[in-house]
Amino acid sequence: MKNISLIHIILFFMLFKGFSQEDLIVSHSRFLQKENTSAFGINNMNKTGVLYNSLGLTGNSKIESRYFFGSISFDDKNFSIGLDIYSFTMNNVGLVNSKPRISYIYKVQLDNDLYFLPSISLGLGSSRFDQSNLIFEDQLSLVSGYLQTESQDPLYELLGSSSYIDFGASFLIHSNNFLAGLSLKHLNQPNISYLQETELKLPIKFSVQGAYEWDVNPYDRRWLPRYSSLLAFFNASKSGNDIEMYLSQEFQLGEVSIGLNQQFKKISDLSFTNVGISFALAYENFEFGTLYNFPFQNPTNTSVYSPSTIEVFLTFDFSPYRRNKRGDYRRISIDNYY
Repeated sequence: MKNISLIHIILFFMLFKGFSQEDLIVSHSRFLQKENTSAFGINNMNKTGVLYNSLGLTGNSKIESRYFFGSISFDDKNFSIGLDIYSFTMNNVGLVNSKPRISYIYKVQLDNDLYFLPSISLGLGSSRFDQSNLIFEDQLSLVSGYLQTESQDPLYELLGSSSYIDFGASFLIHSNNFLAGLSLKHLNQPNISYLQETELKLPIKFSVQGAYEWDVNPYDRRWLPRYSSLLAFFNASKSGNDIEMYLSQEFQLGEVSIGLNQQFKKISDLSFTNVGISFALAYENFEFGTLYNFPFQNPTNTSVYSPSTIEVFLTFDFSPYRRNKRGDYRRISIDNYY
């Protein structure tokens, strides 16, 4: 059974070679630095956080993702440094992938309330299969019912590990209520093949981002919290012939955030669609949130199945003036630049 699962997994990662290495995380708007590293420098951000993601496959199989980030701003030098570490595992075959990355972001003030943030990033990726978790056909003894400790299957020796260096570059332009960005990933097109005798290069990935935030309570109406806003966000990506679109609409009602998201992926001749909901609660410097994307099966092609996704995250903002902004949790801001 695990031999069959292995074949499915290899096909899965070949299909998703442009996306699977980094795009299992759904919360693009809250973790924008995952797509565009210039976001580490927005409003001189000093912040850290963790995220857990679980994507359910068929049967009991699932992919678990973990993400950590931290950023620090050097205000007097007009730059920021960001560090993030992303890893995912596939529980039934021992597939482990991890990628630490460091980013440098420079700040340029274009106008009184308009800022330009270019950045460069360096990532070190690694992935491997744990052969001890795999069972090949020649290890099964139908007579005795026992398993052989070793396999002579030629695929056993071919499966190994992959290590690579990954370069990226991006920029963001933002004001007090909008942002627009462009990011380029895998500029050196690293080889990520899990098989020692094959080559599987990541194509350069192009992404554009945009967001606008409205104040939905400009006159301090009592039936809404004083600080209430609506953030509309989109991210569109192209990697080779693969395309992804992500949209979200999130109401920030003081300390509480409620949102919807829609996600579409087209990979070769297959297309995948997801719709999800999110909820977050902030308290002073902390914010806790969760997201759920509903599973979806294409009614015209039942072989195309988009699995469910669950995410939970916790962030801590250690900017020196964060405590002075009680109740104001807008996502796009420039007040901390000064």
